[in-house]
Amino acid sequence: MLIWNHATATAAPAAPPTHPLWSQIFLPQQTTLEVPGDSGLVLSHTFDQRNISLNEYLLGDYRTSTFNASTNPLPADMRSLRVEMANRRYTSIVDLDAAVRLAQIAQTLHSNLQVRYSRDLRPNDLKTGNVILVGAFEANPWVELLERNMNFLLQNNYKAKVFSVINKSPRAGEPTHWDSRLDDPQRRVYGVVAFAPNLSGNGNALLIEGTSMAGTESAWDFVSDDSELLPFLKRIQRPDGKIPYFELLLETQNMSSSAVHSNILAWRVTN
Repeated sequence: MLIWNHATATAAPAAPPTHPLWSQIFLPQQTTLEVPGDSGLVLSHTFDQRNISLNEYLLGDYRTSTFNASTNPLPADMRSLRVEMANRRYTSIVDLDAAVRLAQIAQTLHSNLQVRYSRDLRPNDLKTGNVILVGAFEANPWVELLERNMNFLLQNNYKAKVFSVINKSPRAGEPTHWDSRLDDPQRRVYGVVAFAPNLSGNGNALLIEGTSMAGTESAWDFVSDDSELLPFLKRIQRPDGKIPYFELLLETQNMSSSAVHSNILAWRVTN
């Protein structure tokens, strides 16, 4: 015998599960923008041995054969290869993994994720709604706009082959910088996770950065693993239970371009 329960049939859908961080990034029935890194830009840095500013990135001159030619002359075949690499639309496997997992999290919270290539973004896109930026400035120059108010800044000295995390305001016992060197026998790399307001202050931004692909992977692994993330969020939560804006610095080891277990070195709460 079939019994039809009218109350069950007409009940409202269950509310999405809450999460102290993701529920502030993914809002029900709204779209969050995710921007993976531009690996073609990373390859350009390898040839040019210098940073590409956000303004240069927007102009696109760095993808031409004449860019930086006077200060960094290259053989014709190398310059041709550099232009070819710079113009390709690549992203890393770490960024791809993040995009897939973020889409799953968004679906769980009845939200939507839109993935847009870094080269297609414009400043106004960071002024409305929520956004996730994956990659340091080398791969994602858009972090430049949000790093202005941050304490932990990434800086690459190409000639010295040192990628550093600058500590703008060191606290007692903290160094002024942490260095990731190619000749470091411990292969130390660093990741930064930052939860901050968007450019207009009417939405939220999440930055996932690293001094290498393994560093970015360590930051992503931390933020996507509740066994690591939730204890930290509980530690910084406000009396009302809400999570403030924060910055977090992680240290890990680069094992064949992958990150092993990370350690928290320092953090800041900014509101």
